[in-house]
Amino acid sequence: MTEPRTTTPQTNSVGPLAYIILGGLSLLWGSSFILMKRILPAFPPLELATMRIGMAGLAMVPLWLWHMRRDHWRLLPWFAVVGLIGNGIPAVLFAVAQTGIQSGAAGVLNALTPMFTLVVGWAFFGRPSQRSQILGLILGLAGALLLILSQHRVAGSSQPALALLLVLATFFYGISVNTVGHKLRGITPWLTASFPLVIASVPALLTLGLLGDPIAGMNREGGMEALGLLVFLSLVNSAISLVAFNYLIQLAGPLFASTTTYLMPVVALLWGVWDGETLHFYHGAGLLAIIAGIALVNRRTA
Repeated sequence: MTEPRTTTPQTNSVGPLAYIILGGLSLLWGSSFILMKRILPAFPPLELATMRIGMAGLAMVPLWLWHMRRDHWRLLPWFAVVGLIGNGIPAVLFAVAQTGIQSGAAGVLNALTPMFTLVVGWAFFGRPSQRSQILGLILGLAGALLLILSQHRVAGSSQPALALLLVLATFFYGISVNTVGHKLRGITPWLTASFPLVIASVPALLTLGLLGDPIAGMNREGGMEALGLLVFLSLVNSAISLVAFNYLIQLAGPLFASTTTYLMPVVALLWGVWDGETLHFYHGAGLLAIIAGIALVNRRTA
């Protein structure tokens, strides 16, 4: 999911609670890819994505109603961009992509988000660039390219081109993050977390209704277990985790919270190995290149 920004300054002291939340979020978000892998045999990609966004949006309705004010409606187009570009469409892209690539590789490619946030900022929001950031972008994209080109060597990955859908999803995340940072600046992070998901849930639920009987997935082999995992993915990994992330930003600042970007792909790879996926040299090299790229992109000059 898109990570909202806030103007809360970085605190000088980070307490134990912040580290607990950071670890929990990294574990939950890094586990999203193995959860989707387990859900897909019972629920096809479009059903998975629409049910995930639909349930998460419905769960966010109380938070949205509590924080919504009349003057916020003028920002509806920007909330819609964050909801559809930053939540709805990427959910579909990730679900489709994971029918052809390993969950560990999907988790690593998701770490491209900070780099595309930088690219979109340069291209559309007048953000200045630095040489170290350009180097970081090149490193990160090289790592992603290595992962994509190596997928044909991985057993069971018959459609490595699907990995490009994940790159597109992270580009959409970059658009969303910049929209929050530039167009929704000063808006409470609780509203930037809830309102976009509520908006995205409308087309998701309509699409789900047109699909026929999505509950039919429960009758497939492993369907009940897959449904339970889908509910967990929707309510915990999407809705509750987003609220926790916003709380972490307020508690410890955005720089500390962004550490999840480094930890999530490691968790995803470990889950993949646990699930029998083969860990190749390409995974490690791609991960290191992307993490080094993130570090350079986030580097601040004095």
